[in-house]
Amino acid sequence: MIQPHKEAFNDGFLQYGYTKSQRSESGKKTGDIFTTEGKLAFREMSARESDYQLAGAMGAKLDLKVKTLYPPSFRNIKKSKLKVRINGIEFDVIKVDSDNANQFLFFMLQEVGDYTE
Repeated sequence: MIQPHKEAFNDGFLQYGYTKSQRSESGKKTGDIFTTEGKLAFREMSARESDYQLAGAMGAKLDLKVKTLYPPSFRNIKKSKLKVRINGIEFDVIKVDSDNANQFLFFMLQEVGDYTE
């Protein structure tokens, strides 16, 4: 029997979640707060030309592509407006794809900037 290939996700951890507006008592926007939905180990991937074209067609710039395991809880996550944080940098999620067997997720990310906790 052939054993399935074990893949290492040892490039780091990403936090995924959403940014919500903070408002003053008068209703004026005072800033944004990141709400973490979860954490995933990832492996950095090289982007294909078609990935860059897809990002460009969506009005975005592809800065990073990563691969993670597909946790069952992610099926219930609203993927539009999703944000990712990796090593002090915040990213907008351009697109999240899964493989045919729903074992892995592929995140296409656009860098937004640094963040402070």
